[in-house]
Amino acid sequence: DIHSDSYRDFKITKRLELSELKSTLYELVHGPSGARVIHIAAEDPENLFCLSFQTIPSSSNGVAHILEHTVLCGSQKFPVKDPFFAMTRRSLNTYMNALTGQDFTCYPASSQVKKDFYNLLEVYLDAAFHPELKRTSFLQEGTRIELADGKLQFQGIVYNEMKGAMTSDESRLWQAISSRLVPDLTYAHNSGGDPKEIPNLSYEELVEFHTHFYHPSRCLFFFYGDIPLSEHLDFIADKALKGVAKMPLLPPLPKQRRFSKPVFARDTYPIAPGESSEKKTQVAFAWLTAPITEQAELLALSLLDGLLADNDASPLKKALLTSGLCAQVDTSLDAELSEVPWGIVCKGCEETGADEIQKLIFQTLKEIRFSPEEINAALHQLEFERLEINADGGPFGLSLFFRAALLKQHGSEPENGLLIHSLFAVLRARLKDPFYLSSLLEKYLIGNPHFVRLTFVPDPELAQREEAAETERLAAIYKTLTEEDLDALRKQSQELAAYQDAVEHQSLDCLPKVTLRDVPAHARDFQLVETGKHIFQHECFTNKITYADLVFDLPHLTEEELPLLALFVRLLPDVGCGGRSYEENLAYQQAYTGSFDATIALHVTQDPNVCKPSFGLRGKALDFNRDRLFSLFIDTVNGVDLSDHKRIEEWLKQHGTTLQNRLPSRALNYAIQTALSGFSSASFVYNQWNGLPYYQAAMKWISQGAGALTQRLDKLQKKVLGFKTPDLVLSGEPLPLPKWNLPSHDGAAWKGDYHHPAVESQVRLISSPVAFTSSGFRTISYSHPDSPLLLLCTELLDNLVLHKEIREKGGAYGGGASYSPSTGNFHFFSYRDPHLAKTLPLFSKSLETIALGRFTEQELEEAKLGVIQSLDSPVPPGSRGMVSYAWKRAGRTREEREAFRRSILAATRSEVVRALEEHLLAKPMVTVSLLGKELYDKEKKKLKTPLQLLEI
Repeated sequence: DIHSDSYRDFKITKRLELSELKSTLYELVHGPSGARVIHIAAEDPENLFCLSFQTIPSSSNGVAHILEHTVLCGSQKFPVKDPFFAMTRRSLNTYMNALTGQDFTCYPASSQVKKDFYNLLEVYLDAAFHPELKRTSFLQEGTRIELADGKLQFQGIVYNEMKGAMTSDESRLWQAISSRLVPDLTYAHNSGGDPKEIPNLSYEELVEFHTHFYHPSRCLFFFYGDIPLSEHLDFIADKALKGVAKMPLLPPLPKQRRFSKPVFARDTYPIAPGESSEKKTQVAFAWLTAPITEQAELLALSLLDGLLADNDASPLKKALLTSGLCAQVDTSLDAELSEVPWGIVCKGCEETGADEIQKLIFQTLKEIRFSPEEINAALHQLEFERLEINADGGPFGLSLFFRAALLKQHGSEPENGLLIHSLFAVLRARLKDPFYLSSLLEKYLIGNPHFVRLTFVPDPELAQREEAAETERLAAIYKTLTEEDLDALRKQSQELAAYQDAVEHQSLDCLPKVTLRDVPAHARDFQLVETGKHIFQHECFTNKITYADLVFDLPHLTEEELPLLALFVRLLPDVGCGGRSYEENLAYQQAYTGSFDATIALHVTQDPNVCKPSFGLRGKALDFNRDRLFSLFIDTVNGVDLSDHKRIEEWLKQHGTTLQNRLPSRALNYAIQTALSGFSSASFVYNQWNGLPYYQAAMKWISQGAGALTQRLDKLQKKVLGFKTPDLVLSGEPLPLPKWNLPSHDGAAWKGDYHHPAVESQVRLISSPVAFTSSGFRTISYSHPDSPLLLLCTELLDNLVLHKEIREKGGAYGGGASYSPSTGNFHFFSYRDPHLAKTLPLFSKSLETIALGRFTEQELEEAKLGVIQSLDSPVPPGSRGMVSYAWKRAGRTREEREAFRRSILAATRSEVVRALEEHLLAKPMVTVSLLGKELYDKEKKKLKTPLQLLEI
């Protein structure tokens, strides 16, 4: 909307049409302050802003991360305890977050309502530039020492968050590599914070870090969407940049001094006590490659990464997997860093195998030659990835921020991360040189001495030693404290508790808000047209990509077949079919599709004991390849090849390694699913597919090998593939419909009459210093008129009790309540929680508090906004057809969804209290917690009701 080269004090330095994205890129500089602005104008009502700062930590004390939390705890204009969480319930945002990267911190939010967009922007601007940075906020969010039961302990939300984060072997691995690969750069430090170093951070350092890095001159203001640029510029000129003196931009990060020879290192990671460490060593390799400013070179390296290891048939990955030296191989390029590392991680290894693995990698790299077909297939995958809209599930504008704005902060042109076809044209021209890719391999991998090899060994005693070291450290501190020091600690805890209580009911009237009048009048809906027999299409712009789901009814399955089906679904895309071997089939998928998967879904109807479950094939392809995708569907329905036992054995080992590595990160999911599994057939089946029963069954099959398993899988696929005539669900632009005759057969229809035994409250031990806990029970479901009221209850419980008690006072990273109208299940949860015994009573306490009616009309309105926000969250174009089909299959008509929405908006305080009393209060709960042995030993003495100890 701006046609000259300047607007107010802003000078437009770039105006560029991005036809590939149907958008226009603007770059501007604010003369008086030097602040930089990037705006991507697009016909998208989901507008996004992101305030981005370069933040360069010089240690692992977590200062950038703790500051990210603390600036959102009150500001000059909005001096309330928690404007960030308060705004989540006073808005209709579609996304709201704060993110600490390795060399940046950013504050993104998006909304489809203009008033709401600017409300959020105003709160974020004041938080970033004028935060209160209270010492009490630092103690709550970051780190503090508390005196409890005559002993000292470290507490703080970020402290406990990072304790939980570092239970991930992946997080530990990459931190161990980074500290050695780039020892001279900020990436050598853990920007999130190492729990051993976080207590070293002082409040004064936090304030100084803000002063240095958060100046408006050093902020990059990023905007995306259909709100005119002039309105954004007016807003930030008046609200953030008025009278701001210019500070110089931060200098570019220095270059890492290059190694003359590789670094070889050994490190350890924790596993649970008693857990076998056999074949759980990881051997990782990382090379330092090109700077982020060389985007054309990095695109070529991304192509090489895809060629070498995109799937199990790719040459480097295949050589490693078939060697028997490892069970799983992952590769990565971290393209957000100033100099980009390329990593290869081999899992499921013997500790003594590192030399052999290294020898095999270099030997394979030297011998590899790529065919034109392989190069074109890898190019296709790269282009597809960049063409797709909202592929990662977040706002599209945020994905463009990560592609463009971070480049700008490193001194490169943002369009280099946005343009697709033009960048690929340069790459294709370079590929005409037959030696181009081999020269890159030589330069960056084979002949590059700047690499690290890390042998990462499991240690069942490490968690215990780390806990003991922390205890000794605290004991040593205790010895140095005088009685006056101890009194000061007691006083600090009292002051923090008093502050938390004092601000509990403070007025939020200073914060902007939307009201129920701003809520869209109708429920979201996506038109699904039946364009042929069993063919349904949702027409929308998808950037010339077809999204397709072939959906079959599930036949009746025995209880033993439930986890087996879940394994089959995961295995199916990775084996052969249609006369193609698994290598040929993976190559076919890479050449002609963006992805291809199998799916299972329950589709719970109005009655939570009645499901219309489905087995599906899901894929996406560029429009001109859609017939190839449909051909793949037909080949799969005709049966996949389960005769290649060697391939299935290899896949099983990979899958087992993945399940074990992801156990800590999936701990909360496992706790929730276990707690709910005894309440209905649907919950029981879902747990068999995705919970601990699946984990246990899969590990058993893996230990037994492929022979007996494939016979059972073959029998199952004959039962499932082609059962009845399937529905084809399409999202995209209208194109000729496929003409096919799919094989189909009859059989016993789904019954779902499984015995779901009652679940005992329990704990299960994992390698984690924090707990992942859930308590659940069964209540009413979607068709009950009070169901909308229970959704409002979850918001009130979170907003008024659980967030404050579990996160702010308890120090857990998070906790809350959740209700599923479809299943009728209600559950509480806490995660990365340093407590168990203290947390469990809070679940019941929260219900009792709301049952007393201790909430205002304003708080009820905020709860309504929160529920509507979740109901109206944007759906990516490629998913809209399937979302609409799922509504249809489960019997959720638009009229019913509209009525449900009206009930939410019309609910009164007395109705909510009555519904809570009738359907939630004083229900017996099933509690499940996954946590470490050290924490459990400490907590079990405090539990009012003992929990059964079970094995994973």
